Amino acid sequence: MARQYNPKRFFRQAPNKLLEQYFKEKEVLAEIKFKELTETKIETIYKAWLALPEKQRSDIEKDLREIDCLATEGGTKAIIDEANWHKEELGPIFSELKSFHDRAFWTFLNRQTYWKGALQFHYADTIPASYWRKRKNIPKKPALVESEVIERLEQAISQYFYHKQGRGKNCIVECYRRDDLDYFFAYPEDYAQANIEWIENKFERPPRTPAFEVIFVYSQTDGTLEVFLRSNKKPVPDLQKIFAEIILKTALGPDKKDEKVYHLNPLKQRDFQFVYDPAIGIEDVRVCKLRLASMVGRKERITLEADPTYNPEAVFDLLNKLQNPSMRLSNYNITQLGLKVFFSPATGSLKEKTRCFDITYPNSCNLKQDGRDLIIRKMLAASGLEPKEET
Repeated sequence: MARQYNPKRFFRQAPNKLLEQYFKEKEVLAEIKFKELTETKIETIYKAWLALPEKQRSDIEKDLREIDCLATEGGTKAIIDEANWHKEELGPIFSELKSFHDRAFWTFLNRQTYWKGALQFHYADTIPASYWRKRKNIPKKPALVESEVIERLEQAISQYFYHKQGRGKNCIVECYRRDDLDYFFAYPEDYAQANIEWIENKFERPPRTPAFEVIFVYSQTDGTLEVFLRSNKKPVPDLQKIFAEIILKTALGPDKKDEKVYHLNPLKQRDFQFVYDPAIGIEDVRVCKLRLASMVGRKERITLEADPTYNPEAVFDLLNKLQNPSMRLSNYNITQLGLKVFFSPATGSLKEKTRCFDITYPNSCNLKQDGRDLIIRKMLAASGLEPKEET
């Protein structure tokens, strides 16, 4: 769940040294002696900030929200990825900073060039896996990112939505490189809206023309294209073709059905062993949910959920309670599996990292394709649950 922004909490988390630098650049709160304040006594800062004119406070709050957004482990990773593209290694600098807020705030103040790209990457990383539509077997061609090519993509997306849905009259596309992935963030014009708002102490309903988002993530290495479009997914195949024709200069044929199938029934046995090398950072893997579907008679489903934190076999203990002569486990298939993966804590940290996710038969999994999720996918393949890609 995304963390809610709160100005008081932000002032407590952000170091006074960086707050002083920020407000000095904004030419406000000069009366506050930041060096004389302890890091968690923020009432003086908070009251002075509340006393600012509304417009000025709103502009500052926009910056603070963005900094707070990237003050996470994922935000730090997004900043480092963008810095790497600019040929700078931030690891030595970040290792000297104490917290995620320190790193995000320092970047905002000292590396503004990386800021917008890092925000875009982090936003894309936080989109649930179920919102993406992935197509494989894309021709492995370099992505064209010249300005005239991007303009053609903007025009094509605009025309598509304008003729199909009556929106998208204008569109802008921003592209970024992240490791071996090409990100394209498209912002077509949405339907006009009139939201009720407070504007300078007046209760009004001003007309707005917002943008909606289309995100393309292309991997030349893997030959894959992922597309994010909120709500209606019907335009996605057309958007895939538009992207391929303009950015890759290639035509896409019909999409091949994903024939990969997860093998979940081995988990009926409580002594099933997950296969992984502890050197990759995984300490343990535990089952927290099983959904069983009957293979005979009427359509029946049974879902078992239990917390495996203190009892690794809690789900199987629950399953034993349900079994009786009339319920034969051989008559049921596992159609959904919930797992909890425990990672080794980082050096010098006592905090344990975990990742919970679901696998649903035949081929649905809400893991992503990067970071720790990629490590988990390799563990699933080694354990015989996730079939390896055919060559």
